[in-house]
Amino acid sequence: MISRSQINPACVLSPPASSASIAREEAQLGRPLPNDYLDFVGVSNGLHTPGNLSLLPVEGVVARNADYEVQQYVPGYFMIGDDGGGIAILLNLEDRRVYEVGMGVMDERFMRVSAESIDHLLALGTSLGERNGW
Repeated sequence: MISRSQINPACVLSPPASSASIAREEAQLGRPLPNDYLDFVGVSNGLHTPGNLSLLPVEGVVARNADYEVQQYVPGYFMIGDDGGGIAILLNLEDRRVYEVGMGVMDERFMRVSAESIDHLLALGTSLGERNGW
């Protein structure tokens, strides 16, 4: 698990998520939130950068996944953020990598690996598009 000091300094951090907020989202989801995501919100309940990276706070993360029908289109993934321009940032629940895909596509065939883990993404502090100059 990454510590606040290991997160890219470009990231604007928030206080950690409350256990009550986590419990409400898990009750709405009907199961525990992904451990990697819980580790992240335990350090910062959401974050953004001056660039395009925005990771979701725990409040509303289940609704965001439902709104974009993540489980219907890409089962085994969990949306943790976006790039502010229509690209979803998704956690693969099996390999724990972070992927990016257009919100209007939501198809594994169009996904690109953004980072090897949430911790790796936090250390990078940028979206895939920023790193590749898109």
